[in-house]
Amino acid sequence: MTYLSTIHVDILMCLALLPAIAVAGIKLDRNIPAHRHLISVMVCVFTLLVLEACSVALDTNFNATIRDNVQLVPLGKLINSIGFLLVPVPAFLTWTFLHHWTGVRLAPSAILFWTLPLACNAALAILSYNAGLLFSIAPDNTYSRGPWFVVSPAMFYGYQALTVSVLIRHRARLRAEEAALFALALALPAITAAIQLHYFTFLTIWSSWAISCIILLVTVFINSSERDELTKLANRTAYRNAIAKARRMRELKMCVALLDMDGLKAINDRYGHAAGDHALLTLAEGLRTTFDEGFSVMRFGGDEFAVVQFDNDPAAIYERLCTLENSLAEQDATSGRTYRVAFSYGLACSRDGESVDALLKRCDTLMYDRKRQKHLKAGASAP
Repeated sequence: MTYLSTIHVDILMCLALLPAIAVAGIKLDRNIPAHRHLISVMVCVFTLLVLEACSVALDTNFNATIRDNVQLVPLGKLINSIGFLLVPVPAFLTWTFLHHWTGVRLAPSAILFWTLPLACNAALAILSYNAGLLFSIAPDNTYSRGPWFVVSPAMFYGYQALTVSVLIRHRARLRAEEAALFALALALPAITAAIQLHYFTFLTIWSSWAISCIILLVTVFINSSERDELTKLANRTAYRNAIAKARRMRELKMCVALLDMDGLKAINDRYGHAAGDHALLTLAEGLRTTFDEGFSVMRFGGDEFAVVQFDNDPAAIYERLCTLENSLAEQDATSGRTYRVAFSYGLACSRDGESVDALLKRCDTLMYDRKRQKHLKAGASAP
């Protein structure tokens, strides 16, 4: 019963992770790369929990009843070979998941380069079956670490460091609570791995990874409801939440810019929806880089965007909107695109005693007035 008491946390984590994998498989859209990668992380961690439990059951350090049972030695070697082969895989998949989640494209050459350590680790794990490089199993079924054992955890921490760098470099693409949950999910395995590396009888790594998987899944569910799938900006639900927050303010201090992309339907009709999506992504990236963390940038859907700031100074938003217009115009002049990426906007800030609804109506009116003026100007200049 010693080994059962040792692996009871692994068993509990398997029981917790299995339904989470089932929910993820049913509810997440597997056509979305980030969702596929998260499911892969969860399945890999579940497999490692099962392998760890089996490894403990076949280790004389925990289960004295199998001492000198040489028939179990090959099975113990096989289980540990597969386990060591998979050790860095969840960290690697989390790195690719975070890239997809933030909308940052990974070049094929980068993927190929960073899979090379996985291939090296896999080769060492396979060779360890007979050569005892990462681990060894004695004839009495006693497990011990091999002379090259440090390679496997080093790769794990290397991929964790890569993932942390993605989180830091692209934190502007994430909401504060979203980034905090991702940071917690990364920190748990890194901290508990240090415990197991020092005391190998304390099985902490994969149980903490299971908790991290559940944190990642919850974060995806929470943020998917408030994130636009294409642009990775906040969506209409997030906008409604911001308006609800404004309604609760005793004294309304709020600036809103409503943006409408010019000519999206024409781009879709003439060049195809892929070109339309590219135009939307161009505008979204411009909004993301122009407006810093003090502003909330959102896409309603279609060609509609919004910028919200809980302040009543219009200059901050106006200056950035002008910067964005100039930046897009410069891109149009140099990109070689056969269509323009431009927008019309209305900007309004709260007045004394004004309601949220009145502010939004005024902003909406200003936006359509500006759009109408553009159409009239374009019609007047046409031959």
